[in-house]
Amino acid sequence: MSFKFKIKLEEFPLNTVEEIQTGEVYYSMFGEIIFLINDRNFFENASGIPWDKMGTSSMSNRGLTIPIYGFITQFINLMDNLDENKLIKIYEDQIDKEIIMEPSVENVTLAIRYCLSQYWYDGEGVKESIQIPISNYNTIPINTFKEGMLQGIREYLQKLLDQFPALKSIDEFMSLYQKVNK
Repeated sequence: MSFKFKIKLEEFPLNTVEEIQTGEVYYSMFGEIIFLINDRNFFENASGIPWDKMGTSSMSNRGLTIPIYGFITQFINLMDNLDENKLIKIYEDQIDKEIIMEPSVENVTLAIRYCLSQYWYDGEGVKESIQIPISNYNTIPINTFKEGMLQGIREYLQKLLDQFPALKSIDEFMSLYQKVNK
């Protein structure tokens, strides 16, 4: 099984360094995240879902549009939970969805939950459930998942650093960069 994490951003804003320094980047730098499971886009079945089941249009068959830097920071700070069989829930105030990563023994189950309901998107479609739905498509070996996530984050942070070398002087950014480049 393969897992890749991709981030699509049209271009980095010219004030990226300033926004990382001030913390505004958590609210301003939106991009689209894509989970590729065995080279298939996890979100390919996400178009045409009624708003009452999954909320606003931040999710499409291309990916999920979210504040990228906040997502990356939360994942990096919580990723060790997977090794401890603890749930990771990433929620951004600006979107109405939670990204849920639930480990169990050797695998992690990935789903997107509409925050105001018990509706979940699991890569196949929307399901109503109290618990995270499990399918053949949203269950990934933990090590494969973590390495795919870290590789995608590495690539994104490296692009930022290549375009904005001044980021080397920002401790918070360099701390994130070093955590994924161990």
